[in-house]
Amino acid sequence: MRTELLQLITKSIIFQYDLPHNEKGIQKTIFSTENDKCYMSENMNDIANIIYNSLVEYSFNEFEISDKDYESLHTVALKTKLKYNESQPEEVKTKYGFLGEVLLYAILYVHFKSKPLLSRGYFYNPLEDSETKGYDSYHLIENNGEVELWFGEAKFHKDHTGGINDALKNIEKAISDDYLNKNFLALTNQKNNFNIKGSKIENILNEWANNPTINIIDEVKKHKIKLIYPILLVYESNSEDYDSAIK
Repeated sequence: MRTELLQLITKSIIFQYDLPHNEKGIQKTIFSTENDKCYMSENMNDIANIIYNSLVEYSFNEFEISDKDYESLHTVALKTKLKYNESQPEEVKTKYGFLGEVLLYAILYVHFKSKPLLSRGYFYNPLEDSETKGYDSYHLIENNGEVELWFGEAKFHKDHTGGINDALKNIEKAISDDYLNKNFLALTNQKNNFNIKGSKIENILNEWANNPTINIIDEVKKHKIKLIYPILLVYESNSEDYDSAIK
């Protein structure tokens, strides 16, 4: 990631506190096994700039970006890697799914040190003008020989209620064995495009690709892979103070 973009994300998306927060009397969600993380940004122009400038990193793998002209890559991303139409009205553009996905990518990369396993641009079909169904992110952390796979979703709404309802509506399907199996087996079709050369996860995915009848859940247990399902809820603040909104 470019230094200027990394600095913009760091200074613009500010961590506030973990949940539960006993002093403020705010509990964590009943769905999480980890603490919930609360962030804030006071400048919507900064958020817009993060989305605009992260489109290249979101759309291409790192090895495709080095020594390339970013302006040209940005144009290619808008035309061939994203569902975007310049002629559409503003109210339609603000509902594009990739807006929240780009922010999820930025936060996972910068605040959680989790790099994408595969850029989301590979999941877009320009002929059909649609993204492949599945998770909004596929990120990877490999620490001390242990592997974590982050496969999440982002909800970018006018208010928090809509985002929460949408996220919870599909959560049982998203973390089901069958859905995990289908998504991770589909990933093996893209294994030559992964940012994982020489890693443990590359060996694991090669095993899966060579055995299409394999049960992914059994493999996750065998290799002790930690599965993390981040849900990013982004919404426009109203007259409430921050703590009340989080509660």
